[in-house]
Parts: sequence; C-alpha cells; structure tokens
Amino acid sequence: MADGLFPDLRPCHVGISVRDMDEAVAFWSEVFGFELDFKAELKGIGTTVAFLKRDGFRIELFQKAGAVPAHADRLKPNTDLLTHGTKHIAFSVEDVQAAAETLHARGVRIVGIMRGHGVPMQAEDDPRLDGVKQPAMALFFLDASDTLVEIIRRGDFQD
Repeated sequence: MADGLFPDLRPCHVGISVRDMDEAVAFWSEVFGFELDFKAELKGIGTTVAFLKRDGFRIELFQKAGAVPAHADRLKPNTDLLTHGTKHIAFSVEDVQAAAETLHARGVRIVGIMRGHGVPMQAEDDPRLDGVKQPAMALFFLDASDTLVEIIRRGDFQD
C-alpha cells in the first residue's frame, strides 16, 4: 500500500449539516448506534456542533440557523451525480436486503436500491423480496436532514 504524503493517515470523521440537532442525534443513535461524544456552541458563527462516535469513527453534525435544504437533485443517488462535491457516507453490512427491510419497517426514506452489478439504483415503494426481485446489493436512504447514506454489501469490498 502506498504511504502517500502522510503514512500515518487514518479516516477520522465526516461532517453533516442538519436542520434539527436533537432529531439528527436521535436518528444516528437509534439507526446506527452512534453515541453522543460531545456538543458545543460555535458562538462566533452561530452554530451548534455535535460529535457522535462508534467503533473509532465520528460523525460531526452542524446546525446553523438560516441554512438551506439540499436541492432536490441531491436527494437521489443517480441525480446527485450531476453536482460536483461530496456525495454520501457509506456503511457496510453482511445482508443489505435485511437492512433494507429493517429501514423500510422503521419508516426510513429509501431512495434507491441496487439489485445487480452494473444495474443503476432504482426507487422502490417496498423493498421486500417478492419472488421476482434479487436481494439488494446496495441501497441509499435519506437521514433526518436529507443527507444521502449508503449501505453496501461488505463482501463486495476486500481490505
């Protein structure tokens, strides 16, 4: 593996702007088991920040009065690609189909499911298997503040 310029480099956190801090903390805690590390006020810029942690990884949440919601194109994985910049955060699980069904049952907004290699993400009203659908390989959903989050099948990526 190449060391690049920083041989001690490791992932640390991802930052997400949220519309309601309490709602966002509850969502990330209940859905993914993140724990609140700390909260602070950035008075100079009128912003609340919170760090959540799980297994050595952190999510930094920002709530700022007057922030605007993401444009509609940013809320779907296929059209989000029309805008440069950060796309999403992704987590891996062994069984994406089970994750899809769990999220759907909880009322989480799933906005795309991939059911085959090379097949684009498709929106589905109900992700449960019906005898025709293949098990999900990956999915995208929106968090409490409309941030795209991906769940991918762990076995598709090797360390």
